[in-house]
Amino acid sequence: MKASARILLSVLALSLAWASLAPAAIDDNDKPIVSVTPYLGAGLWSNDVGLDNSFLFGARGAFHLTGNFSLEGTYGRSATEQSTGGRSVDIDHYGLDLVWELMPHSRFVPYLTGGWAQLDYNADGAVSTEVLNGAEVGIGLKARLGGDNANYRALRLDLRDVISNLTPVFPNDGDATHNFIATLGVQFAFGKSSRDSDNDGIRYRDDACADTPAGASIDATGCPTDSDGDGVYDGLDKCDGTPDGATVNAAGCPTDSDGDGVYDGLDQCADTAANLQVDQSGCPIAVTETEVQLLDTGTITTNAVVFGLSSAEIDLDHSQVLAEIGETLSRWPELRLEIIGHTDNSGPAEFNRQLSLQRAQSVLDYFTAHFPELDTSNYRAVGLGEDQPIADNGTLEGRRANRRVEFKVLNPDELRREIEHRKLL
Repeated sequence: MKASARILLSVLALSLAWASLAPAAIDDNDKPIVSVTPYLGAGLWSNDVGLDNSFLFGARGAFHLTGNFSLEGTYGRSATEQSTGGRSVDIDHYGLDLVWELMPHSRFVPYLTGGWAQLDYNADGAVSTEVLNGAEVGIGLKARLGGDNANYRALRLDLRDVISNLTPVFPNDGDATHNFIATLGVQFAFGKSSRDSDNDGIRYRDDACADTPAGASIDATGCPTDSDGDGVYDGLDKCDGTPDGATVNAAGCPTDSDGDGVYDGLDQCADTAANLQVDQSGCPIAVTETEVQLLDTGTITTNAVVFGLSSAEIDLDHSQVLAEIGETLSRWPELRLEIIGHTDNSGPAEFNRQLSLQRAQSVLDYFTAHFPELDTSNYRAVGLGEDQPIADNGTLEGRRANRRVEFKVLNPDELRREIEHRKLL
């Protein structure tokens, strides 16, 4: 091997070592439209053509068909001398090749090339140009560099063999000859052709979220949307409108591990026993005596509401039962009620009827003032006076029992539906 060839191969090896240290951004979603590769190298001419090996320079231009294949044209020029006689010879190299990148997404990309080539020999003082043409085959290696179009900006090491039959001007007329051309160049890319890497309808270069999962809904920038903020994208979410804070499964549906009707993530009592009634936070509600009455009979009856003597004014210091009843009714928002006032037979019957109505209205007013969550338009006050005693008015205990307030459900079907829904013990 001549000294010039050894020097060239040393330069090529050092260049590849430098390229291995350079940053490389590998992106297989965009490809350039065209690229240009200026190069330097050496012509390693066959002994049959009788020329000294020589320095070579030129450029290649490629049109990139796909991420793997490109069509590339080459022009190179070299100045050398005949091995005997010392006459100067200029060589022009033309080529048209298909380049096949074997590992296009790797940092180092080996490739094969093949096509047609022509070598024009212009000897000093010669009357005409001698032409050799034929097949051209080669191998190469690209080392990616950084920056835009990083897949295609690369340091290129290339070795090609121009295979042709000799003409009469050369020794060994008619024999096939092999002329090797070794080059080192830098490829520059221009333009971009982009694909839709995640198949969401937006090209990669315009897609702000290039890894959208299949089936997810996207916005104008190509990013998936999540209308209810549960972490499962629209289009994949089988349960739209999940409440904020609720835990969801892979389909985007809220989970309720203890089956109490309050979603995980919102349930502050996550291990509630089966069939217990719970409040909005998922914690069990104590079943009071008034609620037991309501469930068993559809009516709450109490004589623990204390009024002033012959008055409709409630003594709140001694009528705590009203707060308990209000809490109970607030858990049954769809019920319609009659609040019925009763008295004993002390005093005139008409007075007692009016007094009982006023006392029932006072209770209704209490609920309106203290339980705004109740829809008291579903309630009405009724006064029955002394007409429906439940005990003997001839005794003190009997008269005390008859002075009572009743809360009667007018839509018991709703009560039964609620009982079945809540599955109360």
